[in-house]
Amino acid sequence: MAAVQAAFGFTWDTIPMLRWLFLFSCCVELLGCATSGRDRAWLGRELLERTGASGCERWRGGTPPAEALEDGLDEAEVVAVALCRNPALRAELTRIDAALATLDEARRPANPQLSLMAPIGPITAVATLLVPLESLWQMPRRTEAAARDADVAGEAVLMRALDIVRDARLLHVELGLAFDRATVRAELAQVAANVARLAAVRVKVGDISALDERVLAADALTSADAVELAETDKVMAQGRLVATLALDDPGVPVRPVFSPSVATTLPLNELIAVARAARPDARSASLAISAATARAGWERSRIFNLGALVETQWSQPAGPALRLGGRLDLPIFNQNQGGTGRADAEVERAVAQHELVARTVVMEVTVAHARLEQATRSRQRFEAEVLPALENALAQARRGFETGDQPYLVVLDVLRRVGEARLRRAELLAEQRRALSELERAMGARLQTAPDVASRVSAEKGER
Repeated sequence: MAAVQAAFGFTWDTIPMLRWLFLFSCCVELLGCATSGRDRAWLGRELLERTGASGCERWRGGTPPAEALEDGLDEAEVVAVALCRNPALRAELTRIDAALATLDEARRPANPQLSLMAPIGPITAVATLLVPLESLWQMPRRTEAAARDADVAGEAVLMRALDIVRDARLLHVELGLAFDRATVRAELAQVAANVARLAAVRVKVGDISALDERVLAADALTSADAVELAETDKVMAQGRLVATLALDDPGVPVRPVFSPSVATTLPLNELIAVARAARPDARSASLAISAATARAGWERSRIFNLGALVETQWSQPAGPALRLGGRLDLPIFNQNQGGTGRADAEVERAVAQHELVARTVVMEVTVAHARLEQATRSRQRFEAEVLPALENALAQARRGFETGDQPYLVVLDVLRRVGEARLRRAELLAEQRRALSELERAMGARLQTAPDVASRVSAEKGER
């Protein structure tokens, strides 16, 4: 300002219009105070409440040390590592930064334009200041649209994080099933090998035919091959989990550890109500309507482009003279029909997308709830009826063998049936864990905290 005063010979007090323009711009900028609180800190708080882990707070650098892997990785540790290390989530986080940068840009008015014409000869020097007023009175609608877009981006990143958590949990379940399957297959292979050895002895003494002996030997070879397949499945499941967790050593041994499964205690209609309030994509779809509506208002405000002109002339010896004026685009041919048309179409698309998401939420919660209920009933029925019956049969076969009433081949056959039942139980348990992971993702939070999350989100929505 001092340089301008020295060059052109006026002071701040000699041009009151500049002061009024400055005060006007400050007032309008305060009107455009729409903001968004969905930054990275907000994301961390949401993830902590919804999943029990917010990222890298447990291990420095985000990688669990070797001693932390020795006792196995439980579900909470898998979730924490996935949220911290997964590169897809780190890429999604940049959407929040970009949206907040766009909001910051929307809250800043356009710079005034200053043009200077220096005198040559008798021509008067002219300085013209153009203040784009349209950027000031359009600012509230522009910032409102940018703020809601930032909210949409934050909710979308949160939903993506919940998807990553669900994927990591499912891979953790698959690895656990692979471990159980490998253990049971090894036991079944041992039983088949014992049966084959007994058959080889009995065929020599004439108790069974050579055909039966060959069938039992082939069954032993098939069981041994099943063991190799189970070990390969375990290696592949471990590789998929390590890749999702983005651990630095692809060959690091990971042993899954599980806590007791939690069954749903809420009826379906309450689960759906909670999901509608708590799921980030449902909230994002609602915010997208607000963003599209604000953008439509902004596009309509762009029909008129208004600017203020302040022109100063210098002539000798009269000194500087001031002229005030304005600039207005006449909306004769172009009334921003394209911008308003696109904005209206975006509002319609957002409304339809909101309905689609709402129906998807209901469908996913219903399917996941039915799947969890069926898996829970099947597991309980299997553990209450099938396994005890097989255990009793095995005990009777062993007592019969000890008293000489039953041959050992019968004991081995019952042992094989018990092993197959244990394998089936592991599959039912894994199915229950899968269904629980899908249900909690469909709800947008853990079962224990989902009602609290839904209540808080609903209260925040009511305050706005």
